[in-house]
Amino acid sequence: MQPKGPKTKQRLNAYSWLLPPVAVITAVAIGWPVFWYVTSRQTAAAVTAWMTHEAQFGRAWTCPNQKIGGFPFSVEISCANLLFQGKVLGKTLTGTVRGFRATSPLPRTGNVLAQLDPPFAAKTSDGTFDISMQWGELFLDLEGRPGALERLSLSGNQVRLQGKAGGMDTVDGASGDVNVVLARDRHDNAYDFMVSFNQGSIPALNSLLDTQLPIDMQVGGRISRVDLRGAETLREFLENWRSANGHLEITTGWLTSGHIIFDATGGLGLDGQHRVNGKLDASFAGLDKAFRQLGVDPALITAGQVLSGLLGGGTKRLNLPLTFSEGFLSIGPVRTQIQIPPLY
Repeated sequence: MQPKGPKTKQRLNAYSWLLPPVAVITAVAIGWPVFWYVTSRQTAAAVTAWMTHEAQFGRAWTCPNQKIGGFPFSVEISCANLLFQGKVLGKTLTGTVRGFRATSPLPRTGNVLAQLDPPFAAKTSDGTFDISMQWGELFLDLEGRPGALERLSLSGNQVRLQGKAGGMDTVDGASGDVNVVLARDRHDNAYDFMVSFNQGSIPALNSLLDTQLPIDMQVGGRISRVDLRGAETLREFLENWRSANGHLEITTGWLTSGHIIFDATGGLGLDGQHRVNGKLDASFAGLDKAFRQLGVDPALITAGQVLSGLLGGGTKRLNLPLTFSEGFLSIGPVRTQIQIPPLY
């Protein structure tokens, strides 16, 4: 009988190449659940710490029946009837959204994708602000940390907003698609932005424009000197931005509805009285009835274009600057009676 030792050793050597990958797979199989567990608990602790920080400034967030999931490739925090109570613009506001689910992929926990389930409702204690919102789908995508936001994207469809706000007795609007993008420029504390909606219906705006056709709109550009740290209210944020000589540059801005066309680009800021100031180079058509409702004689606007020497080569468009200065709006050389109130 021949000895088996050499043959056995030969077989072991033949399969020895399997040992490293098996060891790696075993380590991953054991280590990944541990990593996910630790990361999920750190995420939950960070959410709790953020809510505690907000509560110190009178803003209370409540996430009932909070659940943590998403294993194995993400961390997911969800809750039903997310609740907010606190001060907004000097008023006590209560807001709720029926469902909230935030997901962060592993290992990049700096990215958060949140899905919100309708409806959303918000109301102030004095009843001056009371709105509700419905939608088909609504997603919020965040990159970066609070206070150091790199990118924000909000997208939704079949959005409907109803209620009342401030001096407006009725707030009512609907849109097919809504998109908002805010991205850090990494220069001069600036952010690029884009806001758009299509197939929209806003009764107050439709009435002003004298159109029942859907409205499409897009505004994009750049906001300089944005500091997301330190300001605890919108008023403080705007004042810090004004004091730092913040500037809003509109690189694309347009609105269309049937034969109505409006395009504008330019720059805006805030003056010492907290009013919008600056100039937009505008081109528009079909706004005669809107001007009349605003107390502006369209004939004066046309005459202003002639005086400015900016005739559009026989087209029906008017090409005139819109100037915001000392609390009033001027269209071309004509100063209108339209007043621009302070923002805060």
